[in-house]
Amino acid sequence: MDYLKGNKAIENPECTCLNCLKETKLHTIEINQMGYDSKFDGLSTKIQLCDECYKLTNPDWWKLEIVSNKELGDDFSKYKYENEIFEFINQMPIAGQELFFNYFASGASANYNIKSQDWIDYELGVLSDDKCKEYGLNI
Repeated sequence: MDYLKGNKAIENPECTCLNCLKETKLHTIEINQMGYDSKFDGLSTKIQLCDECYKLTNPDWWKLEIVSNKELGDDFSKYKYENEIFEFINQMPIAGQELFFNYFASGASANYNIKSQDWIDYELGVLSDDKCKEYGLNI
């Protein structure tokens, strides 16, 4: 099972930095779901970062300033820096991404909170067809 090296689910998610995967004191940022114009459409989650990793980001991102597209209506709003937030999330280790997109996630766009290791295995393309069917995931 060499594929698991560095791709194992986190054992203590509540005290783990999503970026460096260290267990330490954390900055926890709760992110609420947004409307149709957002990458957070139907997705609430949180991100936890240690001091070191927090400094790698722009603190303005975590103010979660909301901008609306008035031309489209009130339901079309997003966070000002969500593109940057997602770029940061997508560079994190897959175990950290799992916490963001699955373990801590809720809302209509969440991945139904499947087992953490199964989420990672699916993203790596190694989850069995039977497990994919069990979760209703595309094979």
